[in-house]
Amino acid sequence: MYPPERTTARITAVIFDLDDTLIDWSGQEIHGAAIGYRHLRQVYTYLAAQGQPMPEQDEFLHCFGQVLVYSWNEAKTTWAGVSLAQIMARTLQESGLDVNQINMEDLLRAYNWQPVPGVRPYPDTHATLQALRQNGYKIGLITNAMQPMWMRDLELEVYGLLDYLDARITSGDTGYMKPHPAIYQHILDLLAITPAQAVFVGDRPENDIAGANAAGLTSVLLNPPHLQYDLNGTQPDYTITNLSELLPILAELA
Repeated sequence: MYPPERTTARITAVIFDLDDTLIDWSGQEIHGAAIGYRHLRQVYTYLAAQGQPMPEQDEFLHCFGQVLVYSWNEAKTTWAGVSLAQIMARTLQESGLDVNQINMEDLLRAYNWQPVPGVRPYPDTHATLQALRQNGYKIGLITNAMQPMWMRDLELEVYGLLDYLDARITSGDTGYMKPHPAIYQHILDLLAITPAQAVFVGDRPENDIAGANAAGLTSVLLNPPHLQYDLNGTQPDYTITNLSELLPILAELA
């Protein structure tokens, strides 16, 4: 564990990834496409009740899945953000529906995003965030989720994490995903800090750590036992196995 040479300003903020960083997905009870399909069925029911000429439900779900995979693969070539609203709009078009006759905000409400069963905060998440708050650090969050932030806020509130965050963004809202530097700059602007004043904590070397390094933040890789990602040449400034190990690092950087 080596201190970063590029940091000269005092650290005043800690920015976190969300999934598998603040919340633990190792116990999830629903996996893969099943997570989205349970919500898409509610969208299908909503549209049918609105009198829309719907295809068969399985056809609609399959179309959404194809659009989703294509959109993510395309976005990764430039690290553009994937938006659930855009995915839904394209799915509607390819299903033969008139997008202009559908209220997208109401449609997203009908999607009824909820916490995934079995996903919960790590045992030390609350205590770590509370310690950061008591020590005067600003706390931010960046997630590569395609959902708008208000959807992920529903989870954060259930988990008791929402009130700790001074600023939070999703790639679906900002139009960029990690490791694109623009998404880091966006959260820095919201927190009114410079890169040298921030520590970023995330679990994915390719997205979280590489992006934080390139943007000039001090990077901390969260590497718990159930996550084993290849670094592929990416070097975090620090590596921890649980969130509470972050606190002595911040004391060292003070």
